[in-house]
Amino acid sequence: MFDDSNVLGFLEDALTCVPSHGRPVIVVSNEPTFARRILPTLRLTLGDLGLDGRSLEPEEFATLLRPHLARIGAAGTLLVDMRWLMNMVQGNGNIRTWGQMAESLAKDMGLTVISRYDRELLIEEQVQAAFRAHRQFLARSGLYDNPYWIPDDLRLAPWGEQMSFLLGRVVPDYANVSFFMRDDRFAAHGADPEWVAKPRGMTIGQRKSDVWQIYCFGQLRVYRNGRERIEWKLKGGAPKKTRTLFAYLLTCGEKGAHADRIAELLWPDDTIEDGKRARLHHTIAMLRKTLGHGDSVLRSGDFYRLNPPEGSWIDITSFEQLCRRGLSLVKRGQRKEALQIYHTAERLYAGDLFEDIPLEYVESDQEDWCLPRRVWLREMAIKLQRDMSVLLREDGNLREALDHCTKALALDPTSESANIEAMRVFHAQGRPDTVARQYRQYRKAVEAMDASPEGSEVQALFRALTRV
Repeated sequence: MFDDSNVLGFLEDALTCVPSHGRPVIVVSNEPTFARRILPTLRLTLGDLGLDGRSLEPEEFATLLRPHLARIGAAGTLLVDMRWLMNMVQGNGNIRTWGQMAESLAKDMGLTVISRYDRELLIEEQVQAAFRAHRQFLARSGLYDNPYWIPDDLRLAPWGEQMSFLLGRVVPDYANVSFFMRDDRFAAHGADPEWVAKPRGMTIGQRKSDVWQIYCFGQLRVYRNGRERIEWKLKGGAPKKTRTLFAYLLTCGEKGAHADRIAELLWPDDTIEDGKRARLHHTIAMLRKTLGHGDSVLRSGDFYRLNPPEGSWIDITSFEQLCRRGLSLVKRGQRKEALQIYHTAERLYAGDLFEDIPLEYVESDQEDWCLPRRVWLREMAIKLQRDMSVLLREDGNLREALDHCTKALALDPTSESANIEAMRVFHAQGRPDTVARQYRQYRKAVEAMDASPEGSEVQALFRALTRV
């Protein structure tokens, strides 16, 4: 169910379309106002069912649910507030897992499971995951089959099999149609439309437990299945080069990187080409070993590329989508919802992009593969902190607003927008001396970079705020 929390009565009207046979409703939410017009027999928090952790554990959820079912007898409907995803923004894999769990709960426990998504708080990749995870849609007008739903046993199947299934649900004539001739299947099929697509011509059956959660902000961290952190230090390897290789291939995406470019990045001073290639082959082997699967890095001719398991997640994509979504909500006047989104984005930004990659590889003479994106994302983080401060200042939360200004200025003391906002907060607090001090600090930071603040917006605002 895709709901808008601002539309009164939507949830109650939609639930009338679900046959309950007189059995009670269990509501799962941390929000006291969620489904308040419904009279559930039982109201549970997200923590009661293990929905407030890093990753979703189906067995834990079922174990925690059973005692509550036994306490009230046979329940008819389990209504889950899916805003728990905001606590786990890396939860696109969790959405898929949840869809599978909902199917199992319906089958094994005789429950009608309704997953209520607040469409105001969803980002693009979450919507896509939800479309593929649930068999039906519930609306005020009734219950509808979801033409985008993919059953669990087809999620790792080739594109042609998935397309045959999807079209077969709409047009029975297509149910068993083969989209590709035998000779051209491996040239034409792919690809799961995730952040790094599978290469066309490859069908790699990795285990679902291998899904990666990749954190690129601050230290580069990769987790398998949300729990097991990948260790870069392996016997016989060079962890700095292995980590750099992973980061570089990650930025290269679907197209991958040529062996010569990788070798020049990692061994720029080595003039013996055969030696570079030997070192590269060893580093590739160590990266595969580090990631725990021989197919985690694929080779096609002289090109190498990462092969992430289906359902993998990367923080950069979610961060950018959250920032855009928050700005959209602000423009529509939905300030409370925007702050929720912004707080989630803020938690993701743990530092500069690939902060622990050695400078000798970041500031490469061969290829500017990291710094432009790092600067871009840092500026986005500064704007995020500034925008949060504006919302809080305009709502009168000056202390919290100042905290976000401080975070923005820590990222860049010369940021005009952050300095302007800090001066506005100090002025709202009635602290003219601090306004002047902030302006002096700004001038000092700019002059240290051999620039001039003269004529800047910061100077104009300072004059306006201190004018007697």
